[in-house]
Amino acid sequence: MRRVAAGPARSSRWLRVVAAAGCFVLAGAGCGSSISSGPSPNVLLITVDTLRPDHLGCYGYTRRTSPFIDQIAHRGVLVRQGITAAGRTVQSFPSILTGVYPPVHGLRYEGQTHEILAGRLTLTRVLKDNGYDAFAVTQGLNVGLHRDFDIYDPDIYLDPQGQRVFVPTRNDREASRKAIQWLRGRKDPARPFFLWLRYNAPHWPYEAPAPYTEAFDPEYRGRHTFNEAERPGVERGDIIFGLTRLPVREVEHAVAHYDGEVAYADRAIGDLLEALEALGAMDRTLIVVTADHGESLGEHDYFFEHGAYLYDPSVRVPLIFSLPSRLPSGRVVEGQGRTVDIVPTVIDLCRLPVPPGLQGVSLAERLRGRDRSSGPPAYSESGRNFYRENPRQYVDGIAGKWRMLRTATHKLILIPKRPDPIWELYDLRADPGETRNIIDRDPATAETLRRDLLGIYEADSGREDRDEPPLPEGLEDQLRSLGYVGGKTP
Repeated sequence: MRRVAAGPARSSRWLRVVAAAGCFVLAGAGCGSSISSGPSPNVLLITVDTLRPDHLGCYGYTRRTSPFIDQIAHRGVLVRQGITAAGRTVQSFPSILTGVYPPVHGLRYEGQTHEILAGRLTLTRVLKDNGYDAFAVTQGLNVGLHRDFDIYDPDIYLDPQGQRVFVPTRNDREASRKAIQWLRGRKDPARPFFLWLRYNAPHWPYEAPAPYTEAFDPEYRGRHTFNEAERPGVERGDIIFGLTRLPVREVEHAVAHYDGEVAYADRAIGDLLEALEALGAMDRTLIVVTADHGESLGEHDYFFEHGAYLYDPSVRVPLIFSLPSRLPSGRVVEGQGRTVDIVPTVIDLCRLPVPPGLQGVSLAERLRGRDRSSGPPAYSESGRNFYRENPRQYVDGIAGKWRMLRTATHKLILIPKRPDPIWELYDLRADPGETRNIIDRDPATAETLRRDLLGIYEADSGREDRDEPPLPEGLEDQLRSLGYVGGKTP
């Protein structure tokens, strides 16, 4: 088994501090993993960009946006409070595939070189070292995670008859089509596979193909200002931060458009599930459903975006695991799980030894109902500030990142500002909308979370870095691959 690369000194120090603070447990120490016995399951990682869990039927949403994701949840275990490691794509996806937080994997903002991830152990590498084929369809995601895959985002490959096939990935259903082509054309179907699918439809602009676009609010006849761009492919900052107020009815319609995009992504997932069923692979495939981050739809005067603030609409994500032979069906874990827990959980469920050096922990015992704990605290941080209209970005660079520590019941947010930072504390049971800052009314909880969050902050070598590098030439193409620039092709 390949071990984690030593990496820079700051990473090991950060690991030591968070362990000493009692916030995070390193996987591999008492995780209960065992050497593989029996056939290895396939692994299907489904990530849906910008997907809020509370807009899925399995999480209680009333609109029929997600019948296929709901099916996965019905066959498996749903974690009620899934939390991402960062509110932006560039930081969050590396955490999903490496099991460590951004201050450890090192990718902190858009425009940074992805070479910082070279040598970092990934889930892909662990599975490859244990005999898995690895294929990814990410629709052009370029954050340094391509290295360990056999094939990553190809446009041309061989069909089952050995013919060269050109399948460009312009939308979520074409992403599924490409994955299905690979599954059908594998040379050795007996080998286990790791397949990662990144679906992107719910990202702004909210323009799903017909009939999904107007599926949930067909009577609306007003404007669609929410999809207007400041310049080609760039969202309007005055709308994002509520400086230009849209009519309530138009905001409602924007949410309906977002739901249409969720439904379209779900339909694409359905295409893939139907193919797995036809191939006879469904019951022996571990399916994981999550997202890189959520989306704020007007909460806290933050519209149709994510990454600047750390309130739950942006940091809560779906977290679902399904493997009929090793997990119960229809179970709900009411506590908290984190996207950094995906790597150790998948490895554990595959009955492989969990490597040392991860900040996530295996959820396997909680998924089975043998561990009733609420889960360890979750750290998350904001992304790069793209908008001059942001009224709550007071400091530039990594030094200006919002940071949070969240338990299943409380959340503490640190907002850097000179001369003194702003602290916000929320009781998530009494105030799930995070509207009442109780930092002065619950000093005991505030002090406990503050001590642990400051321990993480002090271990971050970039904490005083206010110099964001200029956005490099060609970044527009990179941002387009992340969904921040440009529209979608029906």
